[in-house]
Amino acid sequence: MGNAAEQLQNAPQPYAAELVELDNAEQQMAELREKYGTVPDYSTKEGYKTGKQAIQALTKMRTGTDKARLAITKPHRDFIEMVNQRAKGLIGEVEQLEAPHREAKREVDEAEQRAKEARIAQLRERLEKEVTSYLDTAEGLDSTGLADLIGEAEAIDTDGYFDITKDAEDEKARVLATLRERHAAALERERLAAEREEIERERAELDRLRAAQAPAETSAPAPNDVATTGGTAFSQEDPDDWEGLGSTLQDVPAADPFGEALEDLQTVAGLDASQAVDVLSAIQRGDIRHTRLSQ
Repeated sequence: MGNAAEQLQNAPQPYAAELVELDNAEQQMAELREKYGTVPDYSTKEGYKTGKQAIQALTKMRTGTDKARLAITKPHRDFIEMVNQRAKGLIGEVEQLEAPHREAKREVDEAEQRAKEARIAQLRERLEKEVTSYLDTAEGLDSTGLADLIGEAEAIDTDGYFDITKDAEDEKARVLATLRERHAAALERERLAAEREEIERERAELDRLRAAQAPAETSAPAPNDVATTGGTAFSQEDPDDWEGLGSTLQDVPAADPFGEALEDLQTVAGLDASQAVDVLSAIQRGDIRHTRLSQ
């Protein structure tokens, strides 16, 4: 309170006369504190009477000070109101001049925004056709076709996408990643398919050769044919050659000539299963008349 009073007292001279009533009220504050600073005992008759007098005096002081405030500030408040009204009028006139400018600018800005949005829409449509469509083209392609498509996608130039260059770069990266995943999957499918095809071919050829071999194994030898066992030749015309053969044949396990031949071609000649089947087929057709295997 004291600091505020000092500031007001040190204010320019024109305000000094206006603050006289407030100066007087401030001077009375010391007396009011001394006289009414202690609250009496309102439960007693004397205390109640003294307290009531205090309230009346303090209320009179408070309302009088507030009236003085209103009286002092009224000219200023009237001046402020006049300034406000005058300024509002000027602001209204400025706004009338400003409005058409803002409207003209708004129309241009909105037109530019619409043009930008249309341009971006066209660029996104172009991005869909030139980049994203690679994924549609990739449908049904084998590994070779996908490899060629990846090479084309890697050459895509994203510099011409202007407003959406970043989006174009991201989409190109996404498409390439997807194509590479599909290429790897196609390679694996083709590898497995080739393995299955080779196994089926070998199995079919093996079944064919076994079927062709079966009648020859079950047919009885002709009268003058020569039977062999253990590398020894026996003639049906010489009964002595067959003497004791019965006990010998009982000791010889049943043989699978075709399977043994395949095993010999693989273990001795170093052929794989497919090559061994091809050699046996050639022998059966008569394309190969003599084969010697050595370890």
